[in-house]
Amino acid sequence: MSSRLEVRFDPAYPLAKLRPAEYNPRRLSPESFVRLQGSLGRHGVVKPVILNADGTLVAGHQRTKGLKAIGQETTPAMILPQKVRLQDEIKFNLLHNRVETESSLVYAEPGPIGQWCWIPWQTIQVAESKNLPFQQAIAFMTAAHGAWGSVVIDDQGRIVLNAEYAAVAKTQRFDVLAWTCASSDAGELVQDLTGEYGVYDWTGLEDQAPVWNQHIVQPNRLREHSSKAKADQVRYKSEVWERLVRPRITTSTRVVDFGAGHGDYARHLRGEGYRVQDYEPYRTLKGKYSLDIRTIVGQIRGIERELRERGLYEVVVLDSVINATTSLDYQHWVLLTVNALCAADGQVCIGTRNLERELAYENSGHSISRDSTRLNFLDSENVDMRFVKGKWQRIRYHTPESLRGLLLRYFEDVQLSDTSRATVKAVCRKPRAFPVEEYEEAFRNEFNMPYPNEYRHNKHEGIVAILVELIKDRNSKLEG
Repeated sequence: MSSRLEVRFDPAYPLAKLRPAEYNPRRLSPESFVRLQGSLGRHGVVKPVILNADGTLVAGHQRTKGLKAIGQETTPAMILPQKVRLQDEIKFNLLHNRVETESSLVYAEPGPIGQWCWIPWQTIQVAESKNLPFQQAIAFMTAAHGAWGSVVIDDQGRIVLNAEYAAVAKTQRFDVLAWTCASSDAGELVQDLTGEYGVYDWTGLEDQAPVWNQHIVQPNRLREHSSKAKADQVRYKSEVWERLVRPRITTSTRVVDFGAGHGDYARHLRGEGYRVQDYEPYRTLKGKYSLDIRTIVGQIRGIERELRERGLYEVVVLDSVINATTSLDYQHWVLLTVNALCAADGQVCIGTRNLERELAYENSGHSISRDSTRLNFLDSENVDMRFVKGKWQRIRYHTPESLRGLLLRYFEDVQLSDTSRATVKAVCRKPRAFPVEEYEEAFRNEFNMPYPNEYRHNKHEGIVAILVELIKDRNSKLEG
């Protein structure tokens, strides 16, 4: 076998020696666990577990539990050549479990039926290469840690499980560990190994993914291309601003961009004479991770002055914000705050990530950057965790139906648009009335967000007071 790093394969590693990792992101239902035991009884382990160099179980927690439950004492195991960091342990777990992403068509030289063997990379033939994001994620990990994966191949030479891994092996030129099955058994084996085997539970990463990490997801808007060939051409336009907001505003319209990220659109439009204010609780200093608390407080005070002098806003923008909310509480507080900022006859323009489009993306031919994968490992709330730029971040998804249902809790009139695009959009009107104490809780959280080292600026009392006064007046008129 040729590989950058030598991963050791043990076909019968003692289960008693395994040390489970502190964090395993997947949870199995009792029904799924029974199904897993049945699969193991019929086929055995055709995909080795992965062990860290120190003996910690990186991937295969549920499989080892299933083996113990049916009385087995050993398991095939791939032992990594060096201890890996927690974030890579979790990546191994995710990639190892993602067998249901099969889409490429790959052939190779099979071995003896019912045995392990190493397939020479020279025999691998990629007939159809799909799911490039998944392949790239695998390639990052094989380059860093060696040939840690395996495949299942039938006796006719078709790779029936982990075809994407074999495609990576062909590109990176390393041999592949394979279990060969009879082609007559391949269909049942694939059916047993794929499908629903639990959901992901990200609670174990909460301490490593604090709220302020979400500043990483803030997109750069309206930046120019750096290449001479594309000089003066603008990239990274916002669909929400271009398709929803700009057609609805004039230079006299009062607009607030809530969760504005780097504030590119607000700054650009103010330069053209528009009345746009922005608020970003995790605004960073230019080119740095450091949070710009002075600017954040200045934004709060500017909105407070505007509210006192002119009242609630005609247009509120919520562009790519609810997809970055770290909990259902923060999702509620964000939407309740934009509900409050919106005048009785105003409108809220919202855009967020479209789950249906994102899942379809996985089988596309697109590529990805090294720092981020588009692979989705969703929990019961459609939240995915990603490791980007050295930090964990949460990404929350909605379908058009779930977004509409959510927004109707806060607005009587919700009109969706672009439901087939990557960003599903909505225009909301007629804000619903909520109890004052719920508004106050939302304002205290949204305008006094937590920062590293348990710091809060505590400069929010003024804006809370004026917003409470304004929504009491607005809601009394709406109810009347």
